[in-house]
Amino acid sequence: MKHIQVVILGGSANALGILRSLAPYAHCLVLLDDKNSPVFHSRFGYKKLVSSTKTDAIVDELKQLGELFDNPPILFISEEKSVEQVSLHREKLKHLYHLLMPSHQLVTQLQAKQHFQALAEQYNAPIPQAISIQSIEDINTGEKLNFPCVFKPLYQDAGYSKQFKKAYKVESLEQVSALYKKIQPIMPDMLLQEWLHGKDSDIYFCLAIFNENSELISSFCGRKIRSWPLNIGGTASCTNAPEAHQALTDITASFANKIAYQGLLGMEFKYDDVRKGYYMIEPTVARTDYQHEIATLSGHNLLLQLYRYAKNEPIPDFSLAQHSVIWRDEVADANALAHGADKSEPTPAQSYKAIQRLSDPFPYLFNLYQRIKRKLAPMKS
Repeated sequence: MKHIQVVILGGSANALGILRSLAPYAHCLVLLDDKNSPVFHSRFGYKKLVSSTKTDAIVDELKQLGELFDNPPILFISEEKSVEQVSLHREKLKHLYHLLMPSHQLVTQLQAKQHFQALAEQYNAPIPQAISIQSIEDINTGEKLNFPCVFKPLYQDAGYSKQFKKAYKVESLEQVSALYKKIQPIMPDMLLQEWLHGKDSDIYFCLAIFNENSELISSFCGRKIRSWPLNIGGTASCTNAPEAHQALTDITASFANKIAYQGLLGMEFKYDDVRKGYYMIEPTVARTDYQHEIATLSGHNLLLQLYRYAKNEPIPDFSLAQHSVIWRDEVADANALAHGADKSEPTPAQSYKAIQRLSDPFPYLFNLYQRIKRKLAPMKS
């Protein structure tokens, strides 16, 4: 345990991508709260089950562990709730771990959609118009917006996620009002934002690292191929996007510099084919994106660069790959295709699945076992 150099928080495919990116270069320990998580079954790294990675219990766990290490390891976070806890309690942890993240005030601002909207507007960053709705009376302020719009919660909430979609495409204030009456008892804080025109494959992302002076260390840009659920969901499959690298990096770096950002930042964009430009959608703050491993698979190991930077070691330089690489969430991409998603994707291309890898087979085999077990359960009963 003393020789651990990297600690990873979380157990999803996101955390698995971090582990696979860094295990060849560092001794890794993964803290997770579910042994059914994909990363628990990886052949790489050490694993430790904790009571929760998303509550303040993780702070005490990190503090106790931190006392055991010979040198402070670099902390990589894969979940938004974990970011909140680590950021809030950073004074307890900063002497035990390398924590490269923006101020707690900026973390909370960027994670709240209405505050991110305000920051983007304040610094003239490209973002579609929006209003926050926190009561039924606020809905009428949406008259200034151009429909269609997207209607979504201002922050992540487990209760909301169990009952409602990640986001809704709405055509009128009447539709917003009807939806809000159903949602308000569970989630009163919502955002109504002008819809960006284009397909799921017009959604791009810039993954970047910034130093303590908010200067760009490195960046990688990619593009979704398909989302699930269609039009409003998360990444089902994606590819590298060298054609958009400079434009997206410039926008992201300019915004990061103006708000004094440091650490890992993901910025999602959509190319609006009516307005003819890239518009920011939302940031991923102080943690990895779900599809972050696409950078490593494309020959640009951004997490290795962050690891080397934190250790004050020479940072490897990666050239911009021009050949296409595809990362796909096996289940989400299959669902998207089954429900009519566009089948087109870059060819020729190297294709990788988020879970299934010959070099690390057990996460997929356990996942397959679980799926078979669930299908057989009704037959037994």
